[in-house]
Amino acid sequence: MKVVANIDFDGDCREAFTTYAGILGGEIRAMISHRDMPEMAEGVPEDRLDRIIHAWIDIGDQGLMGQDMQDFSGRKGYSVTISADSVDEARRMFEELSNGGAVIMPFGPQPWSQGFGLAMDRFGVTWVIDSPSGG
Repeated sequence: MKVVANIDFDGDCREAFTTYAGILGGEIRAMISHRDMPEMAEGVPEDRLDRIIHAWIDIGDQGLMGQDMQDFSGRKGYSVTISADSVDEARRMFEELSNGGAVIMPFGPQPWSQGFGLAMDRFGVTWVIDSPSGG
């Protein structure tokens, strides 16, 4: 079994997932818009046909899904967590994901981790970045 996070966007899913694939070393498996699937585009205004209805990134043996919502109502009560293989890798991802966004909790050592931080990226997605424990 695999549990996959699914993120809603307000028109910037393609840009976000292209960014995430670069930062996380992932491969985009799907990036499908309404325009790509005319049978699902009935009633969708012309200026929203390029919104993504299904995006998927493979990141190692994990995945991340997303889509642009026609009526985006914001995000509350969730985050995406990454458990990196090293402190340096975690720090790099934290810095790249927070670039243009906001640092919620600066990256640094914690009792449970050699490096941990919280950031909101420029797309409004909250990321929890963790690294191996100190033990």
